[in-house]
Amino acid sequence: MRLFLAFIFSFSLFAAFGQDDSAITSDQMKKPIFQVHEGDRDLLDGSSNALTVDLPEIKSRTAEKIWKDYIDKFGGKTKKDRKVKGYKTENTEIYAIGGLQKMNVYARVEEEDDRVTLTAWFDTPKGMLRSDSDSKGYLAAEKFLQDYALEVKIAQVEEDLEDEEKALKNLEHDMDRLKRDNEGYHKDIENAKDRIKKAEDNIVENERDQESTSAKLDEQEQKLSKVRERLAFLKK
Repeated sequence: MRLFLAFIFSFSLFAAFGQDDSAITSDQMKKPIFQVHEGDRDLLDGSSNALTVDLPEIKSRTAEKIWKDYIDKFGGKTKKDRKVKGYKTENTEIYAIGGLQKMNVYARVEEEDDRVTLTAWFDTPKGMLRSDSDSKGYLAAEKFLQDYALEVKIAQVEEDLEDEEKALKNLEHDMDRLKRDNEGYHKDIENAKDRIKKAEDNIVENERDQESTSAKLDEQEQKLSKVRERLAFLKK
């Protein structure tokens, strides 16, 4: 019976903590798997076979920045190309895909309905890379884009980390301000208490002075009355 009650208690604790929105789930601790799709996509004056990788929960500006840094590791010259609506890298050497042969790579980042993708065309000396004509090169290109997507995800999480650290710092500043305000309010209360105490002492002293002055007034009125009587007697 005790064992059963202990089990129920443990399960209840687990359920309670499981409802904490800030807790890290097991899925969040796994490295994401990025899906790569193959298909013809518009490029320049026509369409060519391309590989598209999905970039969930990624900002397009982050995806573009990381792509340029990523592709530059393999040499070549990367620049923006209006006709491509993205980037063109000339004479790059991605050994896993094309060996020692140089190729041109076109890339375009697109965002639609909060969905960000990067599409890449690998223009090798044999033509545009395709899975049915170069399965080994295609698998290498797929891995190439998945590695890129992971770098983008890392960069995005680093940005999220900076945002959360900034939010924490702002809250810490708010807490410091609130503590200073609280200390100031307590000081105001103590100062007010001192002023009240001083005013109460002044009231007591004032009342004593009033009593003393009241006696002096009576005495003065008597003196005045006597002087008036004397004056009246002399004028008779």
